[in-house]
Amino acid sequence: MKKLWSILIGGIGVLVLLGIASALWISSMGKDDGGAGRPTYGTYTWPMPTADTSAANVSAKQPTPRGGPIPRADGYVMGGQGHDFILPPMPPERKWDIHRRDNVFYNDSLKNWFFEGPRTRVGYFSTDPENYASENQLPDTGCTYDLAWFALPAGAKIVVRGEFPHMRYWSFATYSDKAIPLDMLQDFEIDPDAGSFNPFRPGISRDVSPRRYTFTIVNGSPPESRPRNTLYTLNEPGKTIALHMRNYIPDQGLDFLGQAGVPDVEVHLADGKILKGAEAAAATASPMRGKQGPLTVSPKMWLALNSLPWRPADRTPAHDFKAEPMERFYNREYLLAKTFFPIFARDSMAVDKGGFWSNSITRYAFKYLSQTYGSVYVVRGKMPSTPLTRDGDHKPMDQDADMRYWSLCTMPPPANGAATDCLYDEAVRPTLDSKGYFTVVISRAPDRPSNANVKCGVEWMEYGNGDGLVGGSSAFGAVGNRHTLVNPKFKQSWFAVTKPNSEVAAMGEYLPYVINMKTKARFEALGCPVDKTKLDAMVNEAAPVR
Repeated sequence: MKKLWSILIGGIGVLVLLGIASALWISSMGKDDGGAGRPTYGTYTWPMPTADTSAANVSAKQPTPRGGPIPRADGYVMGGQGHDFILPPMPPERKWDIHRRDNVFYNDSLKNWFFEGPRTRVGYFSTDPENYASENQLPDTGCTYDLAWFALPAGAKIVVRGEFPHMRYWSFATYSDKAIPLDMLQDFEIDPDAGSFNPFRPGISRDVSPRRYTFTIVNGSPPESRPRNTLYTLNEPGKTIALHMRNYIPDQGLDFLGQAGVPDVEVHLADGKILKGAEAAAATASPMRGKQGPLTVSPKMWLALNSLPWRPADRTPAHDFKAEPMERFYNREYLLAKTFFPIFARDSMAVDKGGFWSNSITRYAFKYLSQTYGSVYVVRGKMPSTPLTRDGDHKPMDQDADMRYWSLCTMPPPANGAATDCLYDEAVRPTLDSKGYFTVVISRAPDRPSNANVKCGVEWMEYGNGDGLVGGSSAFGAVGNRHTLVNPKFKQSWFAVTKPNSEVAAMGEYLPYVINMKTKARFEALGCPVDKTKLDAMVNEAAPVR
């Protein structure tokens, strides 16, 4: 018995020592190397003419609405919560961008005590990646987020009033303080006020007037017979809750709220008293109000996982390939297991599971890239149909489209949470070929092929300068695809992919493939207009014929 106890105690001691060693090893990650080996070609906020064109000076000279640190030439900054990051280079400013130099200050002014202003890619409203204005959950720049934190007292309710906006898609969703989705109200689900109309519903003109709405937010769970225009916290009174208002693609020339103004918000207490402004803010106070939400993947843990002995030398999760399809994202646990411990990744783990501020009407796909294996990549596939709203088409919303919204974004890993560059459906549509296929080139700006432009029949996105983590990889890259509010009649979206490795069978020609062109010269050899038959030949040579 003594021998057994000795073995047991010794084993526990070994495990404790291993745990301490692992903790010390992980804590040693993320040390600043002064930018050694990282690219410095970009600027990190809105550029402006200046005699000194260095990245740091251009960023320092151009103010942002909420300020922020002056980035180092490689993008290094110290965030407001004491964590350091590498900012991604700014993408080119495009006429169809939601936020631009000429409107960013006005857009930032659209806020009240509850809705605290727009959140999107770092660099637009602040160079501080830990500022409230910088969305840190791999944002899509076609969508502007407005996050409100609150804690609702017992018997109280929040009443939200406003006008339906002029935009593509709009919704409200509640979340836990751990970024787990709770409840949701979508644009078409909200009944208009008496005498008003909801422009997101079938047959209703998009410029209809009047267009007023009212909805309430209450604690607890919905009853079996759910009342209309009611959003639930799915929690007990006093719990910290987050509310996301999502604003996708306002009509051209309008502010990020689609010219609807900031919704008016009141707090109705159990005794009937109605609070507004400062009183309402005090009654629903949350320690998270006005603050950046936490990252859902630890940067140091990500760096440690990429430093394991069997990981590639470039410290990215990518591999070399000629042409491969994008793959469906299911949940973060399965993603991390498949990325770092594939031997333990089981198909049974690939289930839809809320997290990362996800929502039930969107599904995602991704592909890891690396500068180690190529400097120019191409994404090609058939574009699903979506409503055309950006130019202010005031006819009723197209209810027969395949989905409400489609986008493609380049991004760092979830341990950084920024975004690099995004294209949404209407921005890409002018370059579709006769088969309805899109072609998007991804590279760093200095490696952009001369024929990677609309004139030659393709779009281009900025690759980025690495994983955005101090002490991390400058080679890392990733591309993500988003499908939002898919028409039930459309059977070839990411929703149709229900198990790993079923993408080809489920999506057919709508499945995006990523082609590694390796070099700028190889893509330029495709001419102008770009010979897309050669791109398809590369896909069919390396992958199943679509």
